[in-house]
Amino acid sequence: MNVKVASAFAAMLVIGVGAAFASMAMARIAKAALEGMTRQPEVSRTILTAMLIACALVEALCIYALLVAILLVSK
Repeated sequence: MNVKVASAFAAMLVIGVGAAFASMAMARIAKAALEGMTRQPEVSRTILTAMLIACALVEALCIYALLVAILLVSK
């Protein structure tokens, strides 16, 4: 197998797995936050802030996967 083909396949796998797990993690974060806001509406602002920070950290991991994929393709 050609090196370029192998690196393209590896990049596809990295970004696919990274995006899939990031989307599942964000869904779980949003679900937990909405359940918390429903149970305790008086702390909904705090829960929303924590949810946004958690989603930003998960998105950063997805961006790292994208960077790894770009590095694999450029080799």
